[in-house]
Amino acid sequence: MPQVAEQSDHMFQAYGIFLLEQKHPLIKQLRKEHTPSIHGHKTWNSSFLLMDYFLHNRLLKNDLRVMELGCGWGPTSIFCAENAGCKVTGVDLDEDVFPFLETQAALNDVEVTTKKQSFDKLSKKELQNYDLLFGADICFWDQLAKIHYNLIRRAFAAGVKDIVFADPGRSPFFDLAEWCDKKFHTECLAWYSTEPEKFEGYILHVRNN
Repeated sequence: MPQVAEQSDHMFQAYGIFLLEQKHPLIKQLRKEHTPSIHGHKTWNSSFLLMDYFLHNRLLKNDLRVMELGCGWGPTSIFCAENAGCKVTGVDLDEDVFPFLETQAALNDVEVTTKKQSFDKLSKKELQNYDLLFGADICFWDQLAKIHYNLIRRAFAAGVKDIVFADPGRSPFFDLAEWCDKKFHTECLAWYSTEPEKFEGYILHVRNN
């Protein structure tokens, strides 16, 4: 894995953590050996919506066990570990994203455990080890709404307390929000972040009844 140097060009700060742009030399070096295939090719803006929401709602605390679904490069995982001392696991079906996550975690001097797994294969036995699940920009295909809904049901049966998704406002995301509202304590909120610049979108927060 490439060594992380001091702060340089093509690096930016948001919500207390440092992240790398695609033109950063470390990212270019990683791309020579790893080619993410399932949209894991950059930091997605909805990650900053999650960071802002977590700050305003104080969901995070030291040693909270959290899982990021579809973690990609892991910006929100890194935020949770850095700002609140959470115990974080990043889950993604594409293992080629993990070197990018690990490089950015090293840049921020935090640890994030990684796990290769598809959403529909996460079992109640695995989910019972977590208090909070979250994901950014992970409900972009129609079939994913049903997959996430079933995952939420399994997670709550396993004792997970909160599930939070962020999205720019795609139809499958709103379908998921509508289904959850019929079954669980659900909030779907328009939200915006202010770092590294203003991004607008939506937060879906589902609580275990």
